[in-house]
Amino acid sequence: MSGTGNPTALQRLPPYVFLCVLSLLIFLPVMEAATERYTDFGYHIGVAEGLPHEVTHISHVLYHSIYRLLKYWLPNFDSSDIALLAILVFTIPLPLIVFSILRRNCPELISTLGILLLSVGLTIASPITFWANYLMIGYINPIVYHNPTLIALRLFAIPVSLLALGVFSNRSYRNSNHRLYTLLLCASVILLSTLAKQSYTFVLIPGCCAFAAWRAFRGNRVDWIHLVFGICVPGSLMLGLLYLISYVNHADGSSISFGVFTFFRNWIPAWRIPIQLLLSLAFPLTVYLLFFAEARKHIYLNLCWTVFAVSVLATYCLYESGPRMNHGNFLWNSYIAVFVLMFASVLFLVQQYERSRLAWPEDCQSMSSRMSLKFSISVVLLGSHVFFGIGYYIRFLIGIDMIN
Repeated sequence: MSGTGNPTALQRLPPYVFLCVLSLLIFLPVMEAATERYTDFGYHIGVAEGLPHEVTHISHVLYHSIYRLLKYWLPNFDSSDIALLAILVFTIPLPLIVFSILRRNCPELISTLGILLLSVGLTIASPITFWANYLMIGYINPIVYHNPTLIALRLFAIPVSLLALGVFSNRSYRNSNHRLYTLLLCASVILLSTLAKQSYTFVLIPGCCAFAAWRAFRGNRVDWIHLVFGICVPGSLMLGLLYLISYVNHADGSSISFGVFTFFRNWIPAWRIPIQLLLSLAFPLTVYLLFFAEARKHIYLNLCWTVFAVSVLATYCLYESGPRMNHGNFLWNSYIAVFVLMFASVLFLVQQYERSRLAWPEDCQSMSSRMSLKFSISVVLLGSHVFFGIGYYIRFLIGIDMIN
């Protein structure tokens, strides 16, 4: 037997190693600053230190569990170092997951370097900002450095959305065991995602149900078993349990209330809200409008837009009354949904690029000027989100707090 191993696997390894190192270099400084400076990390460190003897209304315990596990393994490390190591568990793999998915779907016309840049860019992209502080109130911000549980959720959100796509993708199963495995995998990732933070599950379930109803109304196939037992049942049971922990069994008097822009009016003028929403959606909204004929047929992109629409309704219309009034915990729903939407828009764009190039004869050196202009505008806007993401990163890293 030859000892050379699998050369194809070895050829695929260097980009992942490079991306892992690059991810560490990018996120280590900003996460170290977050663990040492910002109150969210301090609060969650306190929650993690109290487990399992003290249980607060904080019910998304995956980050806290990783913290406790590392604390057990590394008893001589101080709390901020443990918090940093725990959050790196979630931040370092994220660009690798994005890269792996894009690489499987990207045409050969896009180089490995191009996919690497897209993967890193997506993980640091932020809204195009004119008014901002480190909290970015008013924007739908796909990257938040000061909240460890949302960072943990970002690791699961894209895989969860792709598993949810199975409800609508006319997937064929080899046998009943394959179908059962798919359902269990989807349910398991939903549970992990909800334990990281319930924000995405909270909007994914109604988003998938609404999208399924629309697809069924138009005569398209919907895998109702996958929807019910892979998404709705495990997600709803976990959300119900977390609701009991967060509200019914907690004595601080907080509750979920309805009020349009109630939370935002405590922070920013109402007239800025729609402007900041559009600035947060500059890239995905432009891609959808420029490629409308193709985008309206793209199942995954439309699913992500539906979930995002539900998340915006939750963010703008729900708030916590009582002592958590200014916590803004319903912001996270749209923050994580826009992150998945940005990814779906990039995935759609590279698929359109492949189809556009393949549509032309081999002797044609370029696509039509109109199509080229569409791609150019889309890339410029994506680059703008990344550019402002770099600015947000620097502001956060060095502690500059810009005025609202």
